[in-house]
Amino acid sequence: MPVAALMEKVGLAIFAQLQRDFPQAHRVGILCGTGHNGGDGLVVGRELLLSQKTVKVWLGKPDLKPLTADHARYLKALGAEFVTDIGELADCDLLIDALFGIGLNRQLADPWVGAVGWANSSGIPILSLDLPSGLNDQTGQIWGCCTRATRTYALGLWKRGLWQEAALPWVGQLHRIEFGIPGWALIKPEGSPNIPQLLLQPWSHFPPAPPLDTHKYRQGSLLIVAGSAAYAGASVLAGLGARGSGAGMVTMAVPTELKPLIHTVLPEVLVHAWEGIPSLPPVSEKPFQAVALGPGLGETRLPLLDVLLRDWTGIPWVVDADGLNGLAQLGVDHLRQHRIQAILTPHLGEFRRLFPGIPLDDRIEAAQRAATRSGAVVVLKGSRTVIAAPSGRCWLNPASTPALARGGSGDVLTGLIGGLLARWGGQGSLIDESILLSCACAGVWWHGQTALQLVEERGLTGVDPARLAEHLPQALQTLQQEQAG
Repeated sequence: MPVAALMEKVGLAIFAQLQRDFPQAHRVGILCGTGHNGGDGLVVGRELLLSQKTVKVWLGKPDLKPLTADHARYLKALGAEFVTDIGELADCDLLIDALFGIGLNRQLADPWVGAVGWANSSGIPILSLDLPSGLNDQTGQIWGCCTRATRTYALGLWKRGLWQEAALPWVGQLHRIEFGIPGWALIKPEGSPNIPQLLLQPWSHFPPAPPLDTHKYRQGSLLIVAGSAAYAGASVLAGLGARGSGAGMVTMAVPTELKPLIHTVLPEVLVHAWEGIPSLPPVSEKPFQAVALGPGLGETRLPLLDVLLRDWTGIPWVVDADGLNGLAQLGVDHLRQHRIQAILTPHLGEFRRLFPGIPLDDRIEAAQRAATRSGAVVVLKGSRTVIAAPSGRCWLNPASTPALARGGSGDVLTGLIGGLLARWGGQGSLIDESILLSCACAGVWWHGQTALQLVEERGLTGVDPARLAEHLPQALQTLQQEQAG
C-alpha cells in the first residue's frame, strides 16, 4: 500500500474511534514526532479541525519526513495552532501522543523526554498511536521514560510489547485499529507457531460436552496430591477448583490430620491419607486420568516427587507451588528424562527457581524457552499470563484483574486445570501437547473471567479464593450464554 494511502486510512480510522472514546474532547493537543507516527497524528488533527474542534500541535523538531511535513503545512494552513512551548497545551481536553511508534531502539533524549514528562504530569487524558512513546515494541520495557497512556490504539496488528506485563503501567486501555490488511499478507499461526496468539476465542480448548449416557469415570478421575499441617487450606482450595471443573471423580492424597477437613468441606471427594512417610494410592487402584500436585505440600514435596517419578510417569501431571519447588531442587530436566507429560504453573519466583538461566525481560520468550527446555506446557502466571508449549505454540490471556493477587488463587487454578485434563482423558482423548495446551488455556481463561465477573459484583476485595472456586460454574454458564447470544 502506498505510504500516503496508508496514512490516510489509518488517520481516518483513528479519528472515527477517537470520537467514540473521547466525545468530550473539544480542544486537542498533538505531540508530533518527525516520522510517520507524527504524520498519523497530523491527519487526525486535520479531521478534528474540520469537525470544528480546536487543535494545537507541538513539534519537537523541525526536520520532519517529507510526507509528515506535507501534512504539517496543510494543517497549519487550515488554522491549527502550532506552539513551541509544550506548556501551551495545558488547556486541552485530550493529548494525542504521536511521537514514536514501532522500531524505537534507543533511550529517549531531549526534547522528547521533557515532552513525555510534561504530558504524564499534566493530568490530561493521553491517546497514544500504535505504542506509547518510549515503549519497546517487543519486550514492553521502556526506553528510559515513556508516555503513560489513557488509551493506546494499535495500528493494523497488535504489537508484541503491548501484551507484555511490563507494559501494563503505560498502555492504558487497548484498542486495535483495523485498516484493511489483506488476509494473504498475514502469517498464519500454524505456519509460524512461535507467534503468540491472544486467547480471545477459548471455546475450542474446552472438553466436549458429555453424552447423555455418560458416567462419573467418563467425566474424568483426578488425583490431587496436596496439603500439610501448616498449609491445610491449599489442599481444600485445589479440591474446590477441581469440583468447579466438572470432573467426575476426585481423590485427594493428604496427611492423615487433614482427612476430617476434606470430608467436611468436600464430602464427595475420596481421601487417601498418609501418616508419617508420604504415600500415594496404588496406580492400579483407580483409573486416574491426571494428577494435580503441589499446593501446600511443604516438606513432603521431595518424598512425594520420588514416588511419582518412580510409579506415576504414565499419567499427565499438573504441577504447582511446592511441587514446582521440589522440581527446582531435583532439576526440571527430570520431566523430560522420565517422559512425563506435564503442565507447570509457576509464578515469577517459582519460574526463577525452576529456570535460573532464562532471563525474564521478555516474559513471552521466557515461557517459550522454558517449555522447550522442560518438554512441558508452561503457564507463566501474572497479570498477562503466558501459556507456552514445547513446540513453540504460545497463547496470552488478555484479560485479568488484580483481584487474583491473593494467596490461594493459584491453588484453585491447579485443581481447575487438573479437572479439565481429567475430563479430556475420561472421554477417551489421547493426551498430547494439544490437549495439555488446551487444558492450560481453558483453565487460565475460565479462572480469569470468573474473577472479572466477581469484581463486577463484589469489587476488587470481594474475590477470595473459596468464592472464586464456588463461582466457576455460574461464570461459565454466563459466558456460554453470552457467546450463544
